[in-house]
Amino acid sequence: MSSIPTIEIFVRHAANCKYRDDERSKRCRCRKHLRWTWEGKQYRQSAKTRSWDGAERAKRERELQYEAAQLGRPVADNKPVTVERAIQVFLADKIGAKTGGSTVSKYKLTLSRLQDFFSQQNIYFLSEIKLAHLSMWRENWRSYYDSSFSLRNNQSRIRHFFRYCHNAGFIPDNPAAKLSAIRIKEDDYDVVPFTDKEYRAILDAIPKCDDMASASRDRVRVLIQLQRWSGLSLVDAVCLERREVVKDGNHYRLVTSRRKSGTRINNVIPGWLGKELLLVKGENRQYFFWSGQSTRKSATSVYDKLYRRVFKKAHIIGGGSHRFRHLFAVSLLEAGVDLRVVSKALGQSNLAVTERYYAKWSRKQQVLLARELTKTWGKSLPQGS
Repeated sequence: MSSIPTIEIFVRHAANCKYRDDERSKRCRCRKHLRWTWEGKQYRQSAKTRSWDGAERAKRERELQYEAAQLGRPVADNKPVTVERAIQVFLADKIGAKTGGSTVSKYKLTLSRLQDFFSQQNIYFLSEIKLAHLSMWRENWRSYYDSSFSLRNNQSRIRHFFRYCHNAGFIPDNPAAKLSAIRIKEDDYDVVPFTDKEYRAILDAIPKCDDMASASRDRVRVLIQLQRWSGLSLVDAVCLERREVVKDGNHYRLVTSRRKSGTRINNVIPGWLGKELLLVKGENRQYFFWSGQSTRKSATSVYDKLYRRVFKKAHIIGGGSHRFRHLFAVSLLEAGVDLRVVSKALGQSNLAVTERYYAKWSRKQQVLLARELTKTWGKSLPQGS
């Protein structure tokens, strides 16, 4: 096992420094650096400071890292981690792991609110945050979110952040681990798909949107029908690539992945829709609807605004792109398609999530339940009871 190296501090003087002949001088404000040899190789690193005391701290941090490597376990840093720094590292980890842009944006928003709240409390270091502080902050979440489901998702992001910080050695304990669970009401899982009448009204309203360019109206019409007949979310539909649409007999097949979770989707769409889709003239040969120049979030936002114009013209209250996805799922379930098949078509990796939102629409499950219940009547109940 190699020994811990001896780390030296040296100064890289400015050309006009009067101490430039002494690289060990402590009397100037020139930049300080570290130098050491490890396993036959020499290393140099900036101490990122102009003071000798700062360089001593940087030297000790580097020594602690080598001690950690020798002992085979992390060694505590002398310097506590600020909330701001912890957030930067956590987000860098998310981005490095190729987490979806919309998910990263949600983390950024949640953590910026966390930082703002604790700055107001004069709390700047992560280790100062305790369970009681988080409970106090949670009281304010109702000003951000109006459903228990949204509150729970926000708490999940907070727990994930503090779990990462604990695993990274930034804090000795995870204060978010003992936050009480947020109870979810059944109403929070209600989905409201567009009715067939509303869907027809929406399509009929598109040509009447005079405040929208003709090319935009054409793209919006195809995009809406794509969501309705494929179950894709708006971001997945907007960012669909041409190579992901494959001819399959009289139909077309979408072979893509969800931007949010990476779950694979392999759904067929009607032949007429596939042909209309291939006729869409976009700004980028790779995509149907996205220019590829902006972020996915920005591209989705553009179409979301166009959708709102259409909903307004169609006199639809509470319209949203997700309701096309609900219409796709509910239409299948009402036709007797198995819930597991619908879950796969939606690109949901967790069947429990699909059941939570769509179980009441599953005609097949209701028939099976009724069948099993009636089987027991003659066995367990006296006739006429």
